[in-house]
Amino acid sequence: EGTVLGDGHIKYGLARIDTRLLHGQVATAWTKTVGPNRIIVVSDNVAHDDLRKSMIEQAAPPGVKANVVPVDKMIQVAKDPRFGATKAMLLFETPQDALRAIKGGVDIKELNLGSMAHSQGKVVCTKAVSMGSDDVKTFDELLAMGIKIDVRKVPTDSPENFDEILKKAKTELK
Repeated sequence: EGTVLGDGHIKYGLARIDTRLLHGQVATAWTKTVGPNRIIVVSDNVAHDDLRKSMIEQAAPPGVKANVVPVDKMIQVAKDPRFGATKAMLLFETPQDALRAIKGGVDIKELNLGSMAHSQGKVVCTKAVSMGSDDVKTFDELLAMGIKIDVRKVPTDSPENFDEILKKAKTELK
């Protein structure tokens, strides 16, 4: 209460959807490119899983603090002016978590899509991305809100065509 750092708003260097969350590519390549001082994993599932939480906190590269927070906590933090000096890299496990955060007021204009693991009821769209009908609906909603989707594993990759990936998912899920 009362302390405003910077302009009072967190800077989001990268917001990424990746079921693997904080792993080698994120810890090295993305961190070098983005230069965050904090990596925030935004996931209700992980926030309630002590083992995964501690593994993520330990996986942060030197000089960068990693936190794991539930979606509602991220929405509160995004509105807190004490975090104005934070340059964050947000990692979401699912597009649904990202959508909830954005609807709640987390100011993200672009999402990087790294990987979405294949599981029952999902169709394989690319080597790294599988989607179910709920994912398709969520991405449609994000796009309708003007959120840009950038699909690539590492910063040096050329972005893949998200419209084509989404179209493939819709075709195969019919």
